Amino acid sequence: MSRHRQRWLGGLLLGVLWLLPTAVQARPSVWARARDPQGEKQRETIRTAERLLLKSEQEEGGLSPQMAQLYLTQARLLYEMAGVKTSTDPFLRTRYAGILQELGDYEATTHELEAILRLSPPAPVRSEVYRDLAVCYARLDRHDEEIRAYGEALALEPHAGPRSLLLSNRAEAFMAIGDITQAVAGYRASLALLGTREMFSHGVTTLWGLSVGLDRSGDLESALENIRLARTYDPRDMRINGPGWFYVPSYDVHWYKALGHWQSARAAETGAARVQFFGDAVASWQAYLDSAPTEDSWAPLARVRLAQCEREREDAIRRSLKVRTSAKPPPARPRGKTP
Repeated sequence: MSRHRQRWLGGLLLGVLWLLPTAVQARPSVWARARDPQGEKQRETIRTAERLLLKSEQEEGGLSPQMAQLYLTQARLLYEMAGVKTSTDPFLRTRYAGILQELGDYEATTHELEAILRLSPPAPVRSEVYRDLAVCYARLDRHDEEIRAYGEALALEPHAGPRSLLLSNRAEAFMAIGDITQAVAGYRASLALLGTREMFSHGVTTLWGLSVGLDRSGDLESALENIRLARTYDPRDMRINGPGWFYVPSYDVHWYKALGHWQSARAAETGAARVQFFGDAVASWQAYLDSAPTEDSWAPLARVRLAQCEREREDAIRRSLKVRTSAKPPPARPRGKTP
């Protein structure tokens, strides 16, 4: 299964600016700073950390990932020097949790987000925290808790777009525990909230998730049809291969690729392309089986799909050879001399 993970900086920065916490509020007067030198030192430390966070976001404009990681690590240290771990300010701690999540420290992020919830932050912040907590639970294979966290976020989120994303991510969690009925229902509920514009963004990946769910429920043809539909919005599969997605377990990527190649083979206009795509699909099914543990619950179905795909590939090869043979011109007939 895959997950959509939103970058934390933009949204949380808006939250911080919406209700500015005391630690990062407008610079106090000279007299106020003189009366509270320790508080001024803390505020300056956090301002320095904020500048580093903004620099880390310049990655898309040319900053290397290594430099972005360096800025994030420095910002983390500065927040900790400023005493963020003992702060009662949910906005400040949410920013810190975002840094931990970007650094990939999901155990620490989970601990911090759970601590923020104990501070009883405002509803919009709780919704964001539950959403990020669910993503961390997914990373840690704690799927029952992930499902509950998405449920809490949905109870707080009133807007259709974010609700659709929460529903599709929760559907992925149901897939992880083997509840295909709930997974398929969740994907469909997510899609029902989307307009045409949103279909070009996370609607595409929701269709892919629905495809895998339908395939695992035994409906291969509907699965391939949903991938065809997804490609009407995203012909080059940019969304499903984008940086905002990750797979749990990681080898699940091969299942997605196998179905994608299979659909490409069915849609190919030439025999050579059809054979190539079927070959790619077979290789992806084999990669899934090679990567999955022996106790993987979907391995038996993957073996069935591999055999089906091999049969279709063999049929495509026969058809391609037949076409090439029939296209050959007949041998030239000897011609006698004219009298």
